[in-house]
Amino acid sequence: MIDKEAHLYTLENPDGTKAFVKSHKKGKISNKDFQSLKKYLTEISNDQLNFDKNIVINYIDKDPTQASQNYQVPWDIFSGHMSDDLKAIAPTNHLWLIHKNVENLHYYHGDKINWIVDKDSLMRKSFFEYADLNGGFIIIKPTGTYFLRVGEFGKRELIDTYKEFK
Repeated sequence: MIDKEAHLYTLENPDGTKAFVKSHKKGKISNKDFQSLKKYLTEISNDQLNFDKNIVINYIDKDPTQASQNYQVPWDIFSGHMSDDLKAIAPTNHLWLIHKNVENLHYYHGDKINWIVDKDSLMRKSFFEYADLNGGFIIIKPTGTYFLRVGEFGKRELIDTYKEFK
């Protein structure tokens, strides 16, 4: 999945110009930024995370445009136990993060997912800067090397990418 040709999204900016965004990105977080990120994740999760393990973050950045009351998206990442599936592949800190402006947590299975609010929008500013792509996922190794997938994806794609990138 990592070496698969990245999909290219075309987004229109408020000023009418167009931005072209690849769905797949690999990189390395600077030591300073990685330390700040680890501190932030520990703070917002209210948990002592083990940063000797990989970090996998599922990120949602916007409310659905339309959703009937009590409707939950049938997205397969919410079925089963994603954290257990990831931990079976490699030692993992798995977090479900959501942008602070998202209000319809029920739509995103808020009854069974412990969503953590990206209260300072650090994840959004650092990785998920384009609002119209519904978020994505990021895998971060203890070295700060990361793989980012923006836009919609399925559970199998996340699992296969994690196996390949771990």
